[in-house]
Amino acid sequence: MSIPKEPRQLMINLMYLVLTAMLALNVSAEIIKSFFRLDKSIKHTNEIVALGVTETIKSMEESLKAKPHLKPLHEAAKTVPDKIKALTTMINDLRNLITEESGGLYTTKEHQTKWAAYGYKKFQITEDKEMDGKPVGKKNKDVTTRLLFQEGKGEKLKAEIIKTHNDLLKVIEDLVKTADTIDGVKFDKAQIEKLKKELVLEIPEDAGWKAEGKKSWSQDMFNQMPVASCYPLLRKFENDANNAAAQIVNFIAANFGNKALVYDEFDVFSQPKKGYIMRGETFETEIALGAYSSQADFKVSVNGANINVEKAKAKYTTVGANVGTQRYSATIVVKNPQTGKEVTVKKDFEFEVGLPSVTVSADKMNVFYIGVDNPVSVSAAGVATADVDVRISGGGGTLTKLADGKFNVKVTTATTPNQFCTIDVYNRKTGQKAGSAPFRTKRIPDPLASIGGKTDGKVTDGELKIQGGIMAKLENFDFEAKCNIQGFTMICNLPRQDASPPITVSGGRFDAQVSSWIQKAKIGAIYQFYDIKAMCPGDTGGRKLNGITLTIR
Repeated sequence: MSIPKEPRQLMINLMYLVLTAMLALNVSAEIIKSFFRLDKSIKHTNEIVALGVTETIKSMEESLKAKPHLKPLHEAAKTVPDKIKALTTMINDLRNLITEESGGLYTTKEHQTKWAAYGYKKFQITEDKEMDGKPVGKKNKDVTTRLLFQEGKGEKLKAEIIKTHNDLLKVIEDLVKTADTIDGVKFDKAQIEKLKKELVLEIPEDAGWKAEGKKSWSQDMFNQMPVASCYPLLRKFENDANNAAAQIVNFIAANFGNKALVYDEFDVFSQPKKGYIMRGETFETEIALGAYSSQADFKVSVNGANINVEKAKAKYTTVGANVGTQRYSATIVVKNPQTGKEVTVKKDFEFEVGLPSVTVSADKMNVFYIGVDNPVSVSAAGVATADVDVRISGGGGTLTKLADGKFNVKVTTATTPNQFCTIDVYNRKTGQKAGSAPFRTKRIPDPLASIGGKTDGKVTDGELKIQGGIMAKLENFDFEAKCNIQGFTMICNLPRQDASPPITVSGGRFDAQVSSWIQKAKIGAIYQFYDIKAMCPGDTGGRKLNGITLTIR
């Protein structure tokens, strides 16, 4: 059934009146004044930015006296102002054109010559100094729509913005290609990518106006826009161009060979007087704060063999194959960031290799855990395997021999920070003590409580309904051990319903009450499991585990 003609026409007329009223508001006198204030402010910013670019290029020129090899960077920076000239000229020409076509400029008699020098030809003389330099047709929308949208001048502006954007980035791209030939210059790839993403002069996006069903970017920007509103809009594009030029010049200046290494990483360095001492001797070392630069570009070699440098550090390893003093020579070749020249630093070092008397190593880690088997291997230099006598003290430990040199340790109590469970090794024939090794004892770490492998987050109702209970899993634990859930409490919050009462369960499996609430699971329901307790090997009582919160999606 069609809509009656008269009501439909009436609705269209009302909508037109509302739109007309809104447009009238949009070009009110106060808003027009705001457009001109904004235009003046952006113009002032443009002048400051342009002056900053000029001064930076001059500063680089002064630095060339001491660093002539950096001339390619200065030459590149000098080209940047020209890269935006075509765009800024087009913007000024468009501003003049829409002004002239909409009736020219208001001007006082004394300022007419000044405005004529800017290319304006049509003038309306006024005694109002506040109107001086403002367009006569400031509310005119037909001129901007016709010139910038219908006649395509706005699309030409868009093309020039894209071209200028690409031309500015090409300055950096061309420099990077020749950077290896310039001493002391190394461009940071991450900084270049950041510059590309953050360049102020952006390529106009098409997604917005296409989504709104408009014909072009220029229609979106300029259609039915008063001349006054186009003033700050065009000035904004000019401002973007000037700021983008400043970004490029500042990036080049930051790499102008005057970069010093920033010592941004710290470590503790220890240099002992002797790398090997005998029992009863005093160990002495110098400990200092070491600072180094993650930006340093250097190479390392030891005894002529190159070593990989990672995170500004090189690690040298060697096997102590021969007993006695071992010597090695380390060489670092680094590029001086000030001069670009390579500097070589060389130093000799030594360390002592001796025979170990006793080796006691935990087969899994240097800790004994309560309630599980802790296998260890024991050997003593110069003592036959059959003559090795191994004893244990501390931590309530007991020792069981499995095979020659292989033992199993069980402990019952945890050691304090200054206490240890000690393995002592004796020579059975002589009765002399060959050595000892201290170990810490700990209880098994807390397991992770989970339901279907999840500790929190969102699950489907189907995923939850197939679960049978809560599991306790020991994450990243190398020993054979199993922890059992002793009990838990559950609360269920169903959408638009009262929460369930707390349901306390003994053991880890879901009982009938919990299962009945789980079967009610639907989107938005929240299941909380807390007061989860578990018993692990060696425990004398249950331990409290993490809670679990699952939301049905």
